[in-house]
Amino acid sequence: MELQKALQALNNGQIDPIYVLQGPETYLINRFLTAIEGQYLQEDANAMNYMSFDMEEDSLADVMVEANTISFFNEPRLILMRQPAFLTGSQKKNAIKQDDASLLEYLDNPADDVVLVIVADYESLDGRKKIVKQLKKKATFVDTSVMAEPQVKDYMQRYVASEGVDMTREAMALFLKRTNYQLTQSIREMDKLILYVGDEKRINQRDVDLLVTPSLDDNIFHLTDHIMRQDSAAALRLYRELIAQKNQPIAILGLLQSNFHLYTQIIQLKKAGYDQGSMAETIGVHPYRIKMAGQSIHPYSPNLLMVGYMKLIELDFDIKQGKVDQHLGIEWFILDFCSGKAAS
Repeated sequence: MELQKALQALNNGQIDPIYVLQGPETYLINRFLTAIEGQYLQEDANAMNYMSFDMEEDSLADVMVEANTISFFNEPRLILMRQPAFLTGSQKKNAIKQDDASLLEYLDNPADDVVLVIVADYESLDGRKKIVKQLKKKATFVDTSVMAEPQVKDYMQRYVASEGVDMTREAMALFLKRTNYQLTQSIREMDKLILYVGDEKRINQRDVDLLVTPSLDDNIFHLTDHIMRQDSAAALRLYRELIAQKNQPIAILGLLQSNFHLYTQIIQLKKAGYDQGSMAETIGVHPYRIKMAGQSIHPYSPNLLMVGYMKLIELDFDIKQGKVDQHLGIEWFILDFCSGKAAS
């Protein structure tokens, strides 16, 4: 079910006993949780009627005992299950091993005074598992997955309009680029812009440029581009700007390494006939990152990308072994790679 339809149902007093929020978009998850708390608990949440369990530490059996416990005065209760990795194909090694028998039993006979919300903030669940199959039959699934670019743009335009604020087309384009079309970040930054313009009620490109700084990911894409084009002056200038902004060299190195790896993966998947959406799902990154990378890699040599990736791995190892100074290591890599010696 789309989030908007789920919210409308809540507003109409239609509250189901079990919900599964599937998808990692934090803003959408929080919107639903705020709405159901307001509708079901009537803004009277407390430690007795609103409980949250971390399924990497708490057992399903304990959650089900709580759900089946009769409350005083038939008070409605809202129970959240977070980090339900047992619904996916992978779990952390130190996470508690869950026995889903009690949850399967609960699905057949949910408590009348309890709403159970399973916050499955993952891209996908393991559809082969019996518990997932039964949840799809007996629970209400609400889509909280990452939105595609057109959806984010449409959502933000409506969000701005709902606040009574006018935003120029150029300002919106720059804004979405700066926030990488990520909804949760976009909402946070837009609230800041709306507060900044105040009674003026108009956001222009200058406002966005002033308040919404390019993300580190965005800058790393530009840095990768400068390096691959062997423009050492531009690459060093941007790298030093990032250091001046208090970014750690080892963090920059890790993102550079990730970018080179991403580019090599995209080239391989393109050859295999994958489209942008399939690549994002296969690699497990935001679709906007795939789009940005896809636009940049056309002039790049696949062999040179692989050479760069391997050299970054070596540099990371040498820095961690104390053989190379972290502040100079990346500059040496940039100069060496841009000189053309790296490919030899």
